This record gives sequence, structure tokens and C-alpha cells, in this order.
Amino acid sequence: MLHRKRVLTRDPAPLIHVVIDEGALRPAIGSRDVMVEQLQHLEMLATRPRVLLQVSPSSLGELRPFAHPITLLTTPNRAMVGYGETQKRGFLERDPETLAAWASEYGHLQVEALSRAASIEFVREVRKGFEHG
Repeated sequence: MLHRKRVLTRDPAPLIHVVIDEGALRPAIGSRDVMVEQLQHLEMLATRPRVLLQVSPSSLGELRPFAHPITLLTTPNRAMVGYGETQKRGFLERDPETLAAWASEYGHLQVEALSRAASIEFVREVRKGFEHG
């Protein structure tokens, strides 16, 4: 965890674009105080210049292209690698056709998700809900 924190604060910081499903923000994981702290941290990260956070609202329904979390990484030499997770396992994806499809679907998700400002406000409102019970 400390290594990831150092990566986020190095100069230059990596460009991070995250689309997080609304369903990942609402259920309480741990106590109310834990949720408030986690959502505050997410808000803080989302205001960094090289972090773009978008929320995918549940209203997108079947327009959401992914049933499970994926991560797309672009290396400095522009090579792409993917990481996917199911309920039973995580796996690396290097197949160019699969990665191209994931990148295309992710692009569509970015368009349909809330804007950066609306996403930060969404996270803030969820946090306030936990603060006020």
C-alpha cells in the first residue's frame, strides 16, 4: 500500500482514469466511520490533477459493458496489458484483440459515466449519507 501511495505522489505522477460503478460506493464495508474515511480519501484523490474519477451510475443498466472489474495499463512504450477479475480468479490479458475490445468498451463507458465534477459530487453525497446515518 505504501508503494502505491508513493507512486501517486511521485513527479511526474501517473495519469489515472478510473470509472467506478455506483454499486461499489453505496454498500457499507466496515463501520460508518470507515466508509466516511474511505470516501473522503476517494474525494481527495479525485481532485488531483492527474487523477480522473468518473462514476458509472446504476441507471446505465445494460449499457455497462463489464460485469467484473478490469484494469487497462498502458506502459511508457505504449504497450497495453489488461487485468480482469471474476469471483474466482484474477488474470492478465495480453491478447491484442481482447485488449482492443476492452479499450473500446471502456471508451464507451467513459462517455456514459458522470462527468468528473458530477462524480466528485456524487461521492461527496454518498459520504454525507454515511455521516448522517
